[in-house]
Formats: sequence, structure tokens, C-alpha cells
Amino acid sequence: MIGILGAGVSGLSLSVLLDQGGISHRVLEREVEVGGVIRSERVEGRVVDWGPQRTRVTPPVRRMLDRLGLDDRTVVVPPDHPLHVFRGGRLRRVPFRPSELLRTDLLSARAKLRFLMEPLTGGPRPEETIGGFLTRKFGREVYENLMGPLYGGLYGSDPEEMYVRHALAGTLRGLGIRRSILRAFIRGAFNRSAAPPAVSFVDGMREFTDAMHRRVRERVEVGCGATRITRGEAGGWKVTDTEGGSHHFEAVVLTVPADAAADLLDPSVPDVAGRLRQLRYNGLVMVMLASDGPLHGLGYQVAYGEALRTRGVTWNASALGRRDVHTAFLGGAHDRELLELDDAEIGRIAAREFREVTGCDARVLAVGRTRIPSWDRSWIALDGLELPQGLHLCTNYESRVGIPGRIQRAEALAERLA
Repeated sequence: MIGILGAGVSGLSLSVLLDQGGISHRVLEREVEVGGVIRSERVEGRVVDWGPQRTRVTPPVRRMLDRLGLDDRTVVVPPDHPLHVFRGGRLRRVPFRPSELLRTDLLSARAKLRFLMEPLTGGPRPEETIGGFLTRKFGREVYENLMGPLYGGLYGSDPEEMYVRHALAGTLRGLGIRRSILRAFIRGAFNRSAAPPAVSFVDGMREFTDAMHRRVRERVEVGCGATRITRGEAGGWKVTDTEGGSHHFEAVVLTVPADAAADLLDPSVPDVAGRLRQLRYNGLVMVMLASDGPLHGLGYQVAYGEALRTRGVTWNASALGRRDVHTAFLGGAHDRELLELDDAEIGRIAAREFREVTGCDARVLAVGRTRIPSWDRSWIALDGLELPQGLHLCTNYESRVGIPGRIQRAEALAERLA
């Protein structure tokens, strides 16, 4: 019997895969609802997501969609929709093709020439941060106006504090990049029309995890979280739950946040618990805005150095056909002080800056808070980490973030456990 702690996308996808393989297991979830950071609801009749806004349909995601029969519920993001960066008082289109790079007004002529010199630079250096790496490869202007905002926005983090080996090396390998990013760019590695499509679902991303839950409902115990993991007297692991009950498992998979995992592991493997406690998270505020402005595209990120507190906005109305809905992201590593403000004030900031950037009025529908792993320098705590036999991590802080990465990791772990 295998125990899975946490019924977010990692735990549920692993459960679906183990169930398909006929492997006995049980999922324990502290909350009364499944999904973890994936939460969808309707506000004034509009679908909003308090977590990932969409996902790429990579091969692992494709296989999961096929298992769940969700094709008729997907909403596909148009691949030709532009993405923008706000710089110098206006929105400027992000180049994804070589011809667009030559025409873009996001970069100066000097920055474009510096961009073209990238093949003369080397690959990542030991102990190099992503910010240092991208600046060395492309120059400061390209980093501050383009690559920093786009990459840092994925994590709500500061690329100057993120090591390449932790957060970027896997992405480069996945794109087949060994030395030159520009050569991959010219080959079309960043051409979105050739990339796996991005999708959401009619009623939001929660449809995905809800469908997983329906598939394995009898395996999942909600409102029954774990409080402690200790070694079993006859081998394996003993999990004590919030009701005082005990569960004996041959193997245990933790899909919960790092601090929660540390609390569970402290009695039996304090060294691992101590490492996990060192991992930092970034607080993020999501403001749902309603605006009927004529905006076309995926949304925008904000270039470094701009006097705005909004880091980026997803135009759900245009990208997903969600009536009037736009999701603004504030806080993160660059503005931790904002988290001390109340929701009403943060909502006013988001609406005011949305108008400043787009010229469109917006009103606040709702405000929510979350936190995400920063993947910063604190991740050196995981270097060389070895778990005792029968303990496994399947989380967004030990392998690639994002829904495709979570399902890919679940596939690999399910095969290993089988």
C-alpha cells in the first residue's frame, strides 16, 4: 500500500496513474476540497482562477486529458495572440520570431545588435544566477526589458537570486539548447504556433483536478490530513492523521508544501526536514478585474525599472473568452512590502495601474492571496538530498513547476513505484 499526502494536481495525477496500474494506494487530504493551488469559482457569473490560468498540452498532459475524456471541455488559447511588455509608457509586443525581433520597439538598435552577439558567449557557469547568465548572454537591456520580466513572472521571483542549475538548466535541455539560445530562437524553438497548445476549461482549471478526483474518489480521504510520519515497527512508514488514526504504508509520497512536509518528517528524518524548512516562498496577490476594454492578446508583463507595483496581467477575456475578466499579479520577490497592505488597497492599485497601462477602466471583482516556491538561492538546501527508502517527493519545489511538469513527474514516479 502506498500513501500519497496531498490531493493537489501532483497527488491526484499520481493517484490516477497508480490506479490505472492496479497499484494499491490511499490519498490523504487535509482540506475538504481537492485541487491544492488550482481553485476556480464564479464571481458575478464570471469564471476566475486563483492559481494557474492555463496549461500547455505537452505529451504528459495530453495523455492525462485522454484518460479523463476532457477534450470537449477544453478552451484553446489562440496561438497567434500577442504578448506584451509595458515599457516606457506603452505596451510593446514581445518578439517570438526572428523577423519580429528585428521590428520590435521593445529593444533599442544597440540592444538588438548585442542580442545577435549571443552565440559568441559561453554556456552557464558554475554558481551563475539566471539574471547574471541572461545579462552576460544578451546584455542588460534585453534582460531588464524582455527576459527578466518574462522568466521572473513565471515564479513571481527575482532571476538575480535564482541559480541556473536549479531553475533554468532543465528548460534549456528540454529545448535542446547546449550553448546558444539565439540559434534555437532562429530554428523556431520559441515559435508558439509550433508549441503544444495552451488550454483551460469551460469552468476553469479546477475541471482538470475535479475530473481526476472523480476517477479515484474511492482512493481519496478529504478532511483527513497527516500530522506525523514515523518509521513503521515492521518496516515501511506510519502516518498519523488529524483524526488520530494510523495508516501503515510501504511507501509515502509527499506532495505538500515544503514547510508542511518538514513538519511531518521532523520526528523521523530531521536532516531532511531541516533542509526543506530553508526553502523560501514568494507571496503573490491576484486581483480579478472586470473591464470591457478592447484588448487583444494574452496580456502583459512589466519591464524592470517601471514605477508600477503590478508585475503582470493576464487578459483572460481575450485569451480564454472569459467575459470582461483580467487577472493582475502583484507582490512577489520584487515587492514584498505590498503584502502588508489590505486587499482593498491592493485592488485599488491594480485597477489604477491597469488603466494607466491599457487606457481602459476596470473594477475589482475579487482579491486573493497565494504563495509559490521562489526557486532562489535557498534551493542549495536540496543539493545532494537523499530521502530514506520508501519516502518520495512529488512537488513543485523538487522538480519542474507548472502543470506539465507535475504530471511528467507523476508519470516517472508511478513507473518507479510500480
